[in-house]
Amino acid sequence: MKTIKEKRFLSLLVAVAVSVAMVACGGDDAPGAKVPAFKAPSSKDAPKGASAGKGGPGGPSGRGNKTYAVEGYIAKIHEANQSFQTMATLDAMNSVELTAAASGRLVKLFAKDGANVQKGALLAKIDDSELRAQLKQAESSQQLAKQKMERTQGLVEKNAATQTDLEAADANLKSADASVELIKAQIAKTEVRAPFSGKLGFVNVSVGAWMTTGTSIATLSEVKKLKAKFALPQRYASNLKIGDMIDLRDEERGINKAGKVKALDATMSESSRTRQIMVEVDNSKGELIAGSYAKVSVNLSTGLTQAIPVPAEALTLDKDGAFVYVVRDGKAVQTYVQTGLRTPIAVDVHSGLTEGDTVVTSGLISMRNGAGVRIKEIRNNTDYEIE
Repeated sequence: MKTIKEKRFLSLLVAVAVSVAMVACGGDDAPGAKVPAFKAPSSKDAPKGASAGKGGPGGPSGRGNKTYAVEGYIAKIHEANQSFQTMATLDAMNSVELTAAASGRLVKLFAKDGANVQKGALLAKIDDSELRAQLKQAESSQQLAKQKMERTQGLVEKNAATQTDLEAADANLKSADASVELIKAQIAKTEVRAPFSGKLGFVNVSVGAWMTTGTSIATLSEVKKLKAKFALPQRYASNLKIGDMIDLRDEERGINKAGKVKALDATMSESSRTRQIMVEVDNSKGELIAGSYAKVSVNLSTGLTQAIPVPAEALTLDKDGAFVYVVRDGKAVQTYVQTGLRTPIAVDVHSGLTEGDTVVTSGLISMRNGAGVRIKEIRNNTDYEIE
């Protein structure tokens, strides 16, 4: 049996052993123990195949900006005559659809397919027999009213009639005159006459046909003079004035003509920023056909001008104007420019670009200012088909 002293000695040994064990293991609860500093795990410590979290490499925010593979054009200055070319529509100087102004049977037809007619020529006649009978009746009443008016005037001079009688007779005469004029106007509507000298198209009716108001007879066109209409860009909208001469060419038949500016539209088109121009062209020999197209060449100024032509597809428009994307340090830089003459393939740039700039010509739908770009192909001229 152990004594009290022995029991106390054993308890002290156990306590010392436990303390030594805790210090050796670095336990957090050991008195006086130092807590090691926290060390963040690095990518080297991560197991193979593990990806970094958000914001790190491979995370949702760790992906770099997309780089677009695009085609580019090297800007080069060229000198060209300041002329503008476009297509114009050739129209007849005057053209009208001849129609019936009254209803009735067509009794006479003088119009022939493709015939040349003079102003005032009778082309068609509608039956007016009933109106002629009404005219005879109205003229008879007119004659009677005129005689009564003369008698009343004589009686007034002899004090045998009053002034009131004279006024009534005068009113009856005027009414009779109006009836005659009305019927004559109705008879005139049964005649279809040429309002100007010109050439007829195909005749649409035959003698004996029943005509109603608005029935088409033929088209009359003045083709000895034609008018060409085309649009002039805003930059040159004030360069032309009435009386200026321009050149026209029918490419189909190789016919060259000179035209004179006849009229300028008073306003600009809001959608295209162009001004409509009308040019009168002599066609007395009938070389040109109304309704066809002709190439118009407008000499806007003398001498040469410097410009940088760029492919038309490289140009984009927004509320601030026209711009292109220029490649600088591997980035697409939105650059606003001032444009000049435009063709279906190229647009002249007068300011905003420097010779040697690389202009982006493809992938513009997805392009944004500052986007990364890689040039996959360089175009050195604008003489190519737009893909």
